[in-house]
Amino acid sequence: MKQKIILLLLALCFSLPSMAQHRHEISIAGGFGLSSLQYGVISSDHKNGTGAQAGLGYNFYFAPNWSVRTGVGLGFFNAKTTLGSTDTYKTVENQSHSYITSTINGNGDLRFTYEYTGYEEKPSATLLTIPVMLQFETIGSKAFYFAVGGKIGIPLSAQYKTSGQLKTTGYNLELEVPINDNLPDYGFGTYDVNHTTDWDLNLSVQLSVEAGVKWHLTDKLNLYSGVYFDYGLNDLNKNNNDDPTAFRLINYQPKTPGEFIYGGIFNGSDKLYPVALGITVRLSFGLGSL
Repeated sequence: MKQKIILLLLALCFSLPSMAQHRHEISIAGGFGLSSLQYGVISSDHKNGTGAQAGLGYNFYFAPNWSVRTGVGLGFFNAKTTLGSTDTYKTVENQSHSYITSTINGNGDLRFTYEYTGYEEKPSATLLTIPVMLQFETIGSKAFYFAVGGKIGIPLSAQYKTSGQLKTTGYNLELEVPINDNLPDYGFGTYDVNHTTDWDLNLSVQLSVEAGVKWHLTDKLNLYSGVYFDYGLNDLNKNNNDDPTAFRLINYQPKTPGEFIYGGIFNGSDKLYPVALGITVRLSFGLGSL
């Protein structure tokens, strides 16, 4: 009886795939889910965006259950925020472009007012990600795994799109003359805005967690299916939030009054950071012996 039990255990052992005994593992992965740029400003309506992740991975096994994972990937992040906004601030009209100084002798000191109706901004970013994670997995044809670590995100591209109806007016402080006419060449009037602005970001440092099931398809081929969570730890935004012009959705330009600089709500937040939560699938191939 004992001999039969021993033979049965040996048969089970040899029937189990030996993937965990490989020293190296090369993988290709993809994921989809919530992939948003997070920031908060009072009186704004912020909606999380969806996005994707993809990449190549490498696991180095230093024990049958333990490995270190790294690689390179891409992360796509976006969001949408809506807001009704109005603001007034003091600036200066350029003498050679000023409507007031071209008709009345004045010095061009200006109080500029803008009002946005149906304002909407859509920031987006693509990051090159480099993970460093510690992975634990059980042994068996259906193994459970858990990985934790961090990622560095290198910005490859970033932009924000702004849209809405904009109305601007002015008031010459020296002459006490209002400017309410439709003068788009001088920066005053009603505009239908649909503008895209490129954006500079800092490196992203993220906490990263992943868990799921590792299916041994063959002796060398495996399929991972699981969930992932990435959380940005630092501020991505390079803009100086202490700058009073940073949060303005419209910045009047004295030298080119008909051309505005379009800001974003995110510039008024304390922190801009990426967050991702979704499902992932990874196909891996084992090499070498442990």
